[in-house]
Amino acid sequence: MKLFRWGIAGVFLLVTIMTLNDTGILNSADENTVSAVETRMLTKHHKQEAVPVFFNKKGKEKEEDVETKLKEQANQIIELLADQNFEELANYVHEEKGLLYSPYVNVSEDDLVFEPSEVAAFKEDTEEYVWGVEDGSGFPIELTPVEYHEEYVYQADYVNPDQVTFDNTDSRGNMINNIKEFFPQSHHVEFYKEGQEELDWSSLYVVFESNEQGKWKLVALVNDQWTI
Repeated sequence: MKLFRWGIAGVFLLVTIMTLNDTGILNSADENTVSAVETRMLTKHHKQEAVPVFFNKKGKEKEEDVETKLKEQANQIIELLADQNFEELANYVHEEKGLLYSPYVNVSEDDLVFEPSEVAAFKEDTEEYVWGVEDGSGFPIELTPVEYHEEYVYQADYVNPDQVTFDNTDSRGNMINNIKEFFPQSHHVEFYKEGQEELDWSSLYVVFESNEQGKWKLVALVNDQWTI
């Protein structure tokens, strides 16, 4: 009889240990590990479930180096602009917001915006659009998309820039840089090229915003140069 009682007690003790182990009470995560698995109990109507929750050493989700990523992406876009590869460029354009073109660093609501499909067809588009007003003369900037890219977008050798900046809002000329105010949720990469003369410089700002999927997409190409 005593052996039978001890057998029952042993079985009860084993079941208790297994239950405590399953609920995570007997498990503890090593503080020095990069990740930990957190076990939670569901309601009484559901079976027990282990849900993995991964942390870095600081207990926070690891953040990607946005600056490095966007500079690499901007370099790819610059190469496409140099080759006038508009079909591939369209893949970088924001699906909902489209691509805004500003001939000057002071962006406005009057600047033209094109959808990705329109950007892809730029080489075949012979329509002359009004992209803005020439500084100094006040004449309208009437150019086809290819002509505009040659005169206001890729007007210098930006594949080999003299300087590349990230989220720099300082004005190089006498026109206010309002990119961050116009696109408050954006990041931008500037490609600066010196000229042969002091005032013969130019910059191209490649502006990105995140889409609904969390991917950084191209929303604007902004030209900057000396203005009167």
